[in-house]
Order: sequence, then C-alpha cells, then structure tokens
Amino acid sequence: MFDLYNKYLIPVVIFNIITGGNQMDLQTLGWNDFFKETFFLYQEKGLHPGRVISRKNNNYVIICEEKLALAKITGKFRYNTQTNKDFPTVGDWVALEMKKQSSHLLIHAVLPRENAFVRKSPISGGRKLKEGVVIGGKTEEQIIASNINTAFIVIGLDNNFEIRRIERYLTLVYHSNINPVIILNKLDLCFSLDDYIKQVKDIAGMVPVHPISAEKGMNMDVFSNYLLPGKTVVFLGSSGVGKSTITNYLLGDEKQKKQSISKSTGKGRHTTTSVELILHHSNGMIIDTPGVRELQLWGDEEILDQSFEDIKQLIYHCKFNNCHHQKEPGCAIQKAIEDNLLSRSRFESYQKQLFELQRLRTKRRDFEKKLNKK
Repeated sequence: MFDLYNKYLIPVVIFNIITGGNQMDLQTLGWNDFFKETFFLYQEKGLHPGRVISRKNNNYVIICEEKLALAKITGKFRYNTQTNKDFPTVGDWVALEMKKQSSHLLIHAVLPRENAFVRKSPISGGRKLKEGVVIGGKTEEQIIASNINTAFIVIGLDNNFEIRRIERYLTLVYHSNINPVIILNKLDLCFSLDDYIKQVKDIAGMVPVHPISAEKGMNMDVFSNYLLPGKTVVFLGSSGVGKSTITNYLLGDEKQKKQSISKSTGKGRHTTTSVELILHHSNGMIIDTPGVRELQLWGDEEILDQSFEDIKQLIYHCKFNNCHHQKEPGCAIQKAIEDNLLSRSRFESYQKQLFELQRLRTKRRDFEKKLNKK
C-alpha cells in the first residue's frame, strides 16, 4: 500500500501508535470473527479491510496494513445511500480498493456494525419545547461512533454534575448495546463524594461507578480494566467534564487540544472538535468525542426497561394495567413516592423520556414512509 503524504493528512486527526516494536495486525484494531465472516464476499472481489479513525467532510482517514491513508467513498456508494447513518463513521470497518496511482483509497462498503452509539440528529436552527421535550428538526439518527466495547459516561464532580443527564446517557448507551461505565471526574474538587455516588447508584443500578481526578492522577488505574488489546472504549459527556484531560493522561501526552474552562459556566470551549479513534499503548483503542450540547433520545420505548428498571418493576405491581400513576387506587408508583422509595424527580424524568420516545416513534414512521416513496 502507498504512503500517505502530509498534504493528504486531515489536520484534526490525532493517532498515537505505541507498539513496543511489535507489528500492527487487524486483531489489534478490533477485528474479530464477526467482521471476518461479513467481509468474505468483499475479499473475493480483491478488496481490503480497514478501520475508520477520523472523518472530515467527505474525507476519511483509515488505518490498514499498519499505515494511515486517506479514503473517499465511491460514486456508486454515494448514489445508493439514502440516509446519513449508512455513511462510514469513526470505528467502522470498511471494504477498501487500493489503486497504486491514486492519492486515496476507495470505500466500497461499510461492514455491518456490532453496535453504534446513536442519538437523534441535533437541530441546526430554532427549537421548541413541548412538555419539556425538544421538538423539531430532522427525524433521523446520528451515529457518533461504532463497534464499541465500553462507553464511559463522564460527569464532573463540580457544578457540571446533573443526575438527569446521566439517565439520558444510560438510555442511549443501553439502546446502542454497549456496556456503560460511569466516570465521576474532578474528585479533587469534591467534598461530598459519598453523596454523589449514592445519587448515581440510585439511578444506575449495577453499572460500575468510578470516581477519579484526571488532573491530579487519582484512581486512573481503573481504566486498565477496560483498555485491553483489541477493545474499543468511547468517552461521552458534556463539554468541560474532562474527557480530553482523561485522554491526555491515558496517552501520556497532550494529544488532545485543551482549552480553558469558562469560570462562569464551567464548560470547555470546543476542547475536542471531532470524533477521533486513538490507539493506546495497551493495544486498546480510545474514541474521544466532542462535548454534547443536545442529547435527544433515539430508540424504542422498551429500552427504558433497562435505564429505568426500578420504575418498570413498580409499574408491574400497579393494581390496574392501564394505571396512569396519578390518583388511581393501588398505584405502586405513587406509594413508592409516598414511602420515599422513589423520588418524584426520577419518575418525572422517566415520564419525560417515555413521552419523547413515543413521539419519536410516530415521527420515525412518517419519515420511513417518505423514504419508501422515493
């Protein structure tokens, strides 16, 4: 395969390869039997596998055969693709054509994904609220990254702490079929850790919770349990929670562009500007993501069985199957609230997410009808 010259590098790409003198192979990049089986037909056509590590506009940076290369999708691929979710994203495995005289590879197909972290596409223009739910915009899913083993939901132990935001991330991560882990960063700024951990465990169940301080290097060894050869982790969270600081620490260098945190808001100013896949010295992979300002849900209502398992269990014990959980006799929800076994704010959060997903179901059905007419 040809070398990628500097003029073809995408400026935002940050790729740290620490191999200890060992050669790279596909397994190190996360290749497994699932991808091998789905790639068989492309292999017969003389195509090669590669993994997407970054994207900017219509240009992709791929790692394959121990090298980085710029790639673009074929015209046929673009013509046959109807929705954004079908285009390559960071973490995807793709089928590549290599031409000796060309300055880039050609992407012919995206291999089926084991999973993907998705949300509803953000709204670019004005937005409205209905019963506390953002409405408007395009009814389409946005894939942030794919083929992930562990999703770290990063929350700051400062004025950035928001329990309802954790609930929304958990719903999205469960829908994406990824193992969630909650990281409570900025431990050095916290004086009531036990209270924060209790709040999180009350809504997260058996999800692992790790308090750390990336800035001070406290408890950072917990990541060694997840950064394993061939495994991919992703850092999710709002701007300013310290995702890039964690990544910098794990890489042992200032690989991610850091900017100051606004004292008034506690939020970082575009610390990470794009999704990027980076190889860690453990031969595990890190996907860092920009801070998410708008976290609209995507998925089916059934996913709340996982993120709100406690509430779903209570609903099962209501006297009436069609209980609205207001003033009906024998309502297990209202009794749990009265007995301080369930907070009203958590139940309201459940109702808000349920309403959002019910509304999304209707919008998705209408969107799919429009696609089928084309």
